[in-house]
Amino acid sequence: MSGQMNVDVLVVGSGAAGLSAAVTAALGGASVLVAEKESVIGGTSAWSGGWLWIPRNPLAREEGIEEEPGAPLAYLRHEMDGEPADARLLAFLQYGPEMIDFFRRRTAVQFLSGSKMPDFHASPGAALGGRSVTAQPFDGRLLGDWLHRLRPPLETISLAGMGIAGGTDMAHFFNATRSPGSALYATRRLLRHGWQRLRAGRGQHLVNGNALVARLLRSALDAGVNFQLNAPVERLLADNNGVAGAILRSDGGALKVRAGAVLLACGGFPHDRQRLAENVPHAASGYGHFSAAPPGNQGMAFGSAKRSAASLIPHSGTPWPGRRCRALPSPADCSCRSRIWLSALSPALLPCCLTVNASPMKPTLIMILLPRCWTRRRRAKRRRRG
Repeated sequence: MSGQMNVDVLVVGSGAAGLSAAVTAALGGASVLVAEKESVIGGTSAWSGGWLWIPRNPLAREEGIEEEPGAPLAYLRHEMDGEPADARLLAFLQYGPEMIDFFRRRTAVQFLSGSKMPDFHASPGAALGGRSVTAQPFDGRLLGDWLHRLRPPLETISLAGMGIAGGTDMAHFFNATRSPGSALYATRRLLRHGWQRLRAGRGQHLVNGNALVARLLRSALDAGVNFQLNAPVERLLADNNGVAGAILRSDGGALKVRAGAVLLACGGFPHDRQRLAENVPHAASGYGHFSAAPPGNQGMAFGSAKRSAASLIPHSGTPWPGRRCRALPSPADCSCRSRIWLSALSPALLPCCLTVNASPMKPTLIMILLPRCWTRRRRAKRRRRG
């Protein structure tokens, strides 16, 4: 890979945000290049549950769930410790439903309603459902050869690489030892997955974040978006009008990309210990957080952006990506060698954050993914929920 090319839009990063922007720009008539530093597409999004929090979305309205913007706004303001709503927050609430409608009408991205998915906290303005959507399962065969360039599901929370969707899909697997119907369902899924792995090298029934990224990837290819994999940003190009492109590098050489617009959608820096120490006060050692994001998510583009006079907006939260894995409804969870005991009725992310923060050891993931941690649960609840 070497030489020079000109595009209207250069998108750095191939997660859900980057692909969404690429698809939108391409459908608007722009020539688009997506640059991805890794050999696979999807970033952290491909490992996620694939859920989007979009209040007043069209799927909810189709199911008769109507609400005024005031309730979601009140909920968000409470979650933001009472900070006043700015233009970005109001734009999110106004245009989020239009975004869902746009992708449903013009792309391969189709959603399932979260009418039974409640808000995470029982805060003022919270709802019992209707504000979340997730991607519909997707047939990976529709990606053709690009299927093998899609980041596989996280092995730790999949079954031999087979993604299991929340809701009915997961319930069948939990009930497989007690219900003949669920046992038949799980057996069919396993046999089909095994056959697909033998024939194609990976499962083709895609769910959760893998389905979301696959649908966005299919939409991007249909819209004429070009991709460069294994192509991290070496530096951004600038002219008198500002940023005007980037130099991408790989073992094959450098590619100079001139672009009318550059979008950095390459995630944060969860695996950059130096930047964590500089930007997260309560993680001064750089080891205070253990991210579930892919290891390649090291914030390489931040250096390029800062050298181009970009500013880093302070963030009040932790560098955790906010992805939900699986919360075990158990009497109590215990961290590694810590003395923190937490009720399982607490919001799932609170035990996760406190457990990882309190640990003097070096786990790789949270809660059920901690090999050195243990959880006390009654046998009956283990049978019901895993």
